Amino acid sequence: MSHTKTSSRWKLTIRKKLLATCLALLLLPIALLGTIVYKTAAEENNLLIEKNLRNSVQMALELTAFYEEAAKSGALTEQQAQEQVKELLIGPLKDGKRSIETNVDLGQRGYFFILNDRGDLLAHPLMEGQNIADHHTKDGFYYIKDMIAKAKDGGDFTNYSWPLPDSLEEAPKITYAKLSSAWGWIIAAGSYYEDYNSGQRHILKTILFTLAGCYVGGAVILTLFSLHISRPITGLARQAKQLAAGDLSSYELAVKNKDEIGDLHASFQIMHANLQSLARGMLTSSDSLSAASQPLSLAAAEAAGASAQIAEAVQSAAAANESQALSIRESSRAMEEMAAGIQRIADTSLTVYEASVHTRQQADEGHRLLDRSIEQIHDVSAAVVELGAVIQQLEDRSNEIGEIIRLMSEISSQTNLLALNASIEAARAGEHGRGFAVVAGEVKKLAERSDASAAQISSLIEAIRSEIAAAVNTVTRSEREVEEGVQAIRDTGEAFTSILSSAHRIVEQAQESSGAAEQMSASAQQVSASLQELERIAARSNDMAHSISASTEEQTAALEEVSASAESLKTMSEEMQALARRFKL
Repeated sequence: MSHTKTSSRWKLTIRKKLLATCLALLLLPIALLGTIVYKTAAEENNLLIEKNLRNSVQMALELTAFYEEAAKSGALTEQQAQEQVKELLIGPLKDGKRSIETNVDLGQRGYFFILNDRGDLLAHPLMEGQNIADHHTKDGFYYIKDMIAKAKDGGDFTNYSWPLPDSLEEAPKITYAKLSSAWGWIIAAGSYYEDYNSGQRHILKTILFTLAGCYVGGAVILTLFSLHISRPITGLARQAKQLAAGDLSSYELAVKNKDEIGDLHASFQIMHANLQSLARGMLTSSDSLSAASQPLSLAAAEAAGASAQIAEAVQSAAAANESQALSIRESSRAMEEMAAGIQRIADTSLTVYEASVHTRQQADEGHRLLDRSIEQIHDVSAAVVELGAVIQQLEDRSNEIGEIIRLMSEISSQTNLLALNASIEAARAGEHGRGFAVVAGEVKKLAERSDASAAQISSLIEAIRSEIAAAVNTVTRSEREVEEGVQAIRDTGEAFTSILSSAHRIVEQAQESSGAAEQMSASAQQVSASLQELERIAARSNDMAHSISASTEEQTAALEEVSASAESLKTMSEEMQALARRFKL
């Protein structure tokens, strides 16, 4: 119980959520505005410090230039002029220190100081005469060297930390330094940021007070507003819990809001009235429903029994149809196999027919080529006969040439003999027969050459005669072989004629066989198609029987469901009566 109270105490209600969200939205812009104003004031303050330091250094430079001119004119010595500048910018020197008595406003603890380019302090409130060139921050920043470099470069600002006057505590400081044309001085003016932060702190306090006031005022207003919104919603939630508990007897809630909450209240009031009407209607309807469900349940049970009997009869018819369809299917399968075999026979017959046609064409072509070969062999035989006659003539001519050569050889022998006799007679004649002897010698040489040529020609003729004799034998043998070839081709032609006649008969028989096979295949296909159609009819009949059986079973199931629904309806009407009586009207 205590846990429930603790949970409800820490529960985030609409009022708490609305209040927290609005306060956060109120706080965010005020804090953002305060931050922006504070940062803007700080930036403007820094710009003011920089402007004041720059103007002060510029005034000091002009003052230094004035006293330098006075020293040059002889009105003052250079030392006097320099000391007066130091006293005017800082204050008089006493015991090595200068009190800050200048009229220039550099902040509460700001002051001028003068140094040269080596870092020697020529004028300073506390450290005059010291060299501070090596002074640096903890992170290694040599700010004096940076200040000297910027002064030589036309003047600029340097930020660093420096001890406060009469204290060892360091504070952020900004210094502007610029090189003077008089005496080579570097005149610097520095101020501590703390001396100018009083205005910023005042702005911060003002912002914080304003924020607190706005926040408190906004919290009060938002609390009242959240109560205005959450109070009617809380009442509606309480009334909804009463409705959830089944209490519809009364509705006591007054909402004066003229907004969406008022619309919600009006809608809730209408819903309450409708729920009352619904509960009364449910109570009345459940009584009527309970009374009507009993006859419906009895009628559904009787219809379910009749449907079950119809389903059994249809299933018996379906079983008979299925047996008949199985027989038709087996007959159709056998007819399909027979049709396939007949088709293969038809295909084979067609193949045989095509092969026999091709064979007949080849036989026709072979017979034609054979006739052509016979004609060519006859031509060859005639050519061989003519060649034999020509060779015989060549043999006769060679015999005649041999006879002529023999005569030439005899003439050569006689000429040689005559030349020998002439040589002998010339030798006898002596000097007078020398010319005749020369002629006789030439005639002898010619006779010898003629005899040699005749012998050579005779050898050639003998060789030609031998070759001609061999050619005659070859031609004679060729004539016999040609005659034998002609006879063989004639026998082959007769065989081809017989083959061609057989091929024609085979083609005719194959054509008749192919036609018969195709006719048988077509008839088998028609029978198979008829059986398939009969099988489809039987299948449709079987499907229709199954469909009728299924429909009958579905109808039976539906009637059983109707019966069950009637029982369920009766139960529901009783439950509805119980539920309706739970409402307090």
